[in-house]
Amino acid sequence: MSQELAKNFTLEMEPNGSLTFVATDGTRTEKAKPVRLFPLTDPESWIAVVSSEGRELACVEDLQTLPEAVRTTLLAACGKRDFVPVIKSIKSVTRAANGHTWTVMTDRGESIFQTESDESIQPLGQDRVVVIDSRNTRYLVPDVNKLDPKSRQKLERYY
Repeated sequence: MSQELAKNFTLEMEPNGSLTFVATDGTRTEKAKPVRLFPLTDPESWIAVVSSEGRELACVEDLQTLPEAVRTTLLAACGKRDFVPVIKSIKSVTRAANGHTWTVMTDRGESIFQTESDESIQPLGQDRVVVIDSRNTRYLVPDVNKLDPKSRQKLERYY
Protein backbone atom coordinates (compact mmCIF):
# COMPACT_ATOMS: atom_id res chain seq x y z
CA MET A 1 0.00 0.00 0.00
CA SER A 2 1.50 3.34 -0.95
CA GLN A 3 2.06 6.09 1.60
CA GLU A 4 -0.60 8.17 -0.17
CA LEU A 5 -3.18 5.39 0.18
CA ALA A 6 -2.18 4.81 3.78
CA LYS A 7 -3.47 8.29 4.64
CA ASN A 8 -6.94 7.61 3.27
CA PHE A 9 -8.57 5.74 6.11
CA THR A 10 -10.19 6.40 9.44
CA LEU A 11 -10.09 4.53 12.71
CA GLU A 12 -12.86 4.09 15.26
CA MET A 13 -12.34 3.03 18.86
CA GLU A 14 -15.23 0.79 19.80
CA PRO A 15 -16.84 0.93 23.28
CA ASN A 16 -15.23 -2.45 24.09
CA GLY A 17 -11.78 -0.99 23.33
CA SER A 18 -11.27 -2.71 19.98
CA LEU A 19 -10.23 -0.79 16.88
CA THR A 20 -12.17 -0.63 13.62
CA PHE A 21 -10.36 0.30 10.39
CA VAL A 22 -12.56 2.09 7.84
CA ALA A 23 -11.21 2.27 4.27
CA THR A 24 -12.18 5.12 1.93
CA ASP A 25 -14.62 2.84 0.12
CA GLY A 26 -16.44 2.27 3.43
CA THR A 27 -15.11 -1.24 3.98
CA ARG A 28 -14.90 -1.85 7.71
CA THR A 29 -12.42 -4.20 9.37
CA GLU A 30 -13.20 -4.84 13.01
CA LYS A 31 -10.61 -5.88 15.60
CA ALA A 32 -7.79 -4.17 13.71
CA LYS A 33 -4.49 -3.84 15.54
CA PRO A 34 -1.69 -1.30 15.36
CA VAL A 35 1.81 -2.71 15.14
CA ARG A 36 4.87 -0.56 15.78
CA LEU A 37 7.54 -1.39 13.25
CA PHE A 38 11.26 -0.86 13.63
CA PRO A 39 13.16 1.05 14.77
CA LEU A 40 11.51 1.26 18.18
CA THR A 41 13.68 4.31 18.85
CA ASP A 42 11.38 6.28 16.52
CA PRO A 43 7.87 5.86 17.98
CA GLU A 44 6.31 8.52 15.72
CA SER A 45 7.12 6.59 12.55
CA TRP A 46 6.31 3.31 10.87
CA ILE A 47 3.11 1.96 12.35
CA ALA A 48 1.14 -0.67 10.49
CA VAL A 49 -2.55 -1.38 11.00
CA VAL A 50 -3.35 -5.06 10.51
CA SER A 51 -6.47 -7.18 10.56
CA SER A 52 -7.03 -9.78 13.27
CA GLU A 53 -5.66 -12.33 10.77
CA GLY A 54 -2.46 -10.30 10.36
CA ARG A 55 -3.21 -8.84 6.90
CA GLU A 56 -1.77 -5.33 6.48
CA LEU A 57 -4.48 -2.71 6.03
CA ALA A 58 -2.25 0.37 6.13
CA CYS A 59 1.31 1.33 6.88
CA VAL A 60 2.04 4.84 8.08
CA GLU A 61 5.60 6.08 7.70
CA ASP A 62 5.04 9.41 9.50
CA LEU A 63 2.19 9.92 11.97
CA GLN A 64 2.30 13.67 11.35
CA THR A 65 0.84 13.05 7.88
CA LEU A 66 -2.40 11.72 9.40
CA PRO A 67 -5.40 13.85 10.32
CA GLU A 68 -5.37 14.70 14.05
CA ALA A 69 -8.36 12.48 14.91
CA VAL A 70 -6.86 9.42 13.18
CA ARG A 71 -3.43 10.05 14.72
CA THR A 72 -4.93 10.39 18.23
CA THR A 73 -6.94 7.18 17.85
CA LEU A 74 -3.94 5.29 16.45
CA LEU A 75 -1.66 6.41 19.28
CA ALA A 76 -4.29 5.49 21.87
CA ALA A 77 -4.59 2.01 20.32
CA CYS A 78 -0.79 1.66 20.29
CA GLY A 79 -0.68 2.63 23.95
CA LYS A 80 -2.98 -0.25 24.81
CA ARG A 81 -0.68 -2.69 22.99
CA ASP A 82 2.70 -1.32 24.04
CA PHE A 83 4.66 -3.98 25.82
CA VAL A 84 7.17 -1.74 27.54
CA PRO A 85 6.28 -0.18 30.91
CA VAL A 86 7.13 3.53 31.00
CA ILE A 87 9.03 4.78 34.06
CA LYS A 88 7.36 7.93 35.39
CA SER A 89 9.54 8.36 38.49
CA ILE A 90 12.33 6.56 40.33
CA LYS A 91 11.74 6.15 44.07
CA SER A 92 15.02 4.43 44.86
CA VAL A 93 17.99 2.55 43.47
CA THR A 94 19.91 0.53 46.05
CA ARG A 95 22.97 -1.66 45.73
CA ALA A 96 22.19 -5.36 46.00
CA ALA A 97 24.49 -8.38 46.17
CA ASN A 98 24.26 -8.95 42.42
CA GLY A 99 23.53 -5.48 41.03
CA HIS A 100 20.90 -2.92 41.99
CA THR A 101 17.31 -3.00 43.21
CA TRP A 102 15.08 -0.38 41.60
CA THR A 103 11.76 0.86 42.94
CA VAL A 104 9.97 2.85 40.27
CA MET A 105 6.53 4.20 39.44
CA THR A 106 5.50 3.20 35.92
CA ASP A 107 2.47 3.92 33.79
CA ARG A 108 1.18 0.58 35.13
CA GLY A 109 1.85 1.22 38.82
CA GLU A 110 4.75 0.64 41.18
CA SER A 111 7.38 -1.89 40.18
CA ILE A 112 10.42 -3.31 41.97
CA PHE A 113 13.08 -5.05 39.92
CA GLN A 114 16.77 -5.97 39.84
CA THR A 115 19.42 -4.93 37.34
CA GLU A 116 22.66 -6.84 37.03
CA SER A 117 25.06 -4.01 36.10
CA ASP A 118 25.32 -0.44 34.88
CA GLU A 119 25.20 -1.88 31.36
CA SER A 120 21.53 -2.68 32.02
CA ILE A 121 20.79 1.02 31.38
CA GLN A 122 21.06 1.86 27.69
CA PRO A 123 20.58 5.27 26.04
CA LEU A 124 18.39 5.15 22.92
CA GLY A 125 19.15 8.67 21.69
CA GLN A 126 17.04 11.82 21.92
CA ASP A 127 17.05 11.62 25.76
CA ARG A 128 15.37 8.17 25.72
CA VAL A 129 16.69 5.42 27.98
CA VAL A 130 15.81 1.76 28.41
CA VAL A 131 16.44 -0.11 31.66
CA ILE A 132 16.66 -3.90 31.34
CA ASP A 133 16.01 -5.90 34.48
CA SER A 134 17.49 -9.28 35.41
CA ARG A 135 14.46 -11.07 33.90
CA ASN A 136 15.03 -9.20 30.62
CA THR A 137 11.97 -6.96 31.05
CA ARG A 138 12.53 -3.59 29.47
CA TYR A 139 11.41 -0.33 31.10
CA LEU A 140 11.36 2.83 29.00
CA VAL A 141 12.16 6.39 30.02
CA PRO A 142 10.83 8.27 26.97
CA ASP A 143 12.42 11.59 27.96
CA VAL A 144 14.93 11.82 30.80
CA ASN A 145 14.36 15.58 30.94
CA LYS A 146 10.70 15.09 31.88
CA LEU A 147 11.55 13.10 35.03
CA ASP A 148 11.45 14.99 38.30
CA PRO A 149 14.91 16.22 39.39
CA LYS A 150 15.44 13.50 42.04
CA SER A 151 14.50 10.72 39.62
CA ARG A 152 16.74 12.18 36.93
CA GLN A 153 19.65 12.38 39.39
CA LYS A 154 19.21 8.72 40.40
CA LEU A 155 19.13 7.60 36.78
CA GLU A 156 22.08 9.73 35.65
CA ARG A 157 24.37 7.96 38.11
CA TYR A 158 24.13 4.80 36.02
CA TYR A 159 24.36 5.86 32.39
